[in-house]
Amino acid sequence: MVTESQISDIIAEVERKLKDAGEKSGVALKVSDHRLDDDWLYVVIVPEKAGVNASDHALLMSRIERSLREQGVENVLLVPAIDDE
Repeated sequence: MVTESQISDIIAEVERKLKDAGEKSGVALKVSDHRLDDDWLYVVIVPEKAGVNASDHALLMSRIERSLREQGVENVLLVPAIDDE
């Protein structure tokens, strides 16, 4: 269960993991939006620039979700999207 008070820390951790993973893999992703719904935190992840392979995007997010669960952060789903810009 995620509470309102945990959101900023979780988002910061996701951003840190995205940055670290992006430096290692060359897949640059960023947090675009988030929403707390029914004790679940949905975090929308978009590519920083065009041309990111969808399977790379999904693989990186899957690894980050797994890492969060290993740290005891449950009920967080990373949602892939394409930025409207």
